[in-house]
Amino acid sequence: MKKLKILSFFLLLFLTACQKPVTIETKEVTKTNTPTIFIHGYSGNSNTMNTMIKTLEKSTVTEEEMVIRVFEDGTLDVETDLKNEFSQNNPSINLIFDNNTSSQWHQAEWIKSALTYLKAEFKVEKVNIVGFSMGGISSFLYMETFSNDSTQPVVEKLVTIGAPFNEFIDDNEQSEESILEKGPAQISEQLANYQTLIQNLPSESRYFLIGGQISDDKLSDGTVPLNSSLGIYSLLKQNNFFVKHQIILGNEGKHSLLKKNPEVIQLVGNFIFEN
Repeated sequence: MKKLKILSFFLLLFLTACQKPVTIETKEVTKTNTPTIFIHGYSGNSNTMNTMIKTLEKSTVTEEEMVIRVFEDGTLDVETDLKNEFSQNNPSINLIFDNNTSSQWHQAEWIKSALTYLKAEFKVEKVNIVGFSMGGISSFLYMETFSNDSTQPVVEKLVTIGAPFNEFIDDNEQSEESILEKGPAQISEQLANYQTLIQNLPSESRYFLIGGQISDDKLSDGTVPLNSSLGIYSLLKQNNFFVKHQIILGNEGKHSLLKKNPEVIQLVGNFIFEN
């Protein structure tokens, strides 16, 4: 794959919501044709990840080149001007589930359908995924279930934002340090399933878990507890995967605000597009 390296110390993000430019310190950005797929959460739609995509696009670190809507039977509605391949401009894809309230197992299958198409029609061998809320857990389940399928590209990087890996078990007694070191004290059936499938993940994949904490005494983004948004951290660490995390504090750490938060957008851009 050809790579175009751009050395940039400052990337400007012009946030549409607040009309204030945000200066981002970054290192070396590599321009490739590896697509980054943005996936909404439960009951989401084409607008859910739009602020993040458009903000990153305005910073010139990516260019949105495709919108894919996946229907319940796995068929796709694809909006794109591309003919044969993605550009060398860090392309972005907005992936939408037509049934946006289905289970993560169905969504994992639909992600597989979309990525099968990308590999077959555009010869895509590698992708990145950014998943908000349920989009994060569906992406992780997809990776644990289908990574060894020859029809699938490799997921190089997965960013999850407010993703409920341990469902909604609210354990305010367990500290952040304990969650990171030992994992959640109470384990949901869902997390137990992830533990069972962990060996199916590709060894080269890298993970970034972002969670919110709205106050000192509330270890939650108001919807997803930290022991859930960070619920797979120790699991990945113990199995020798690269994983990092970030907690967004205060009002800006509220679940619904995370996907539009300038700090989160900066973190996502730096992790996905920097060397």
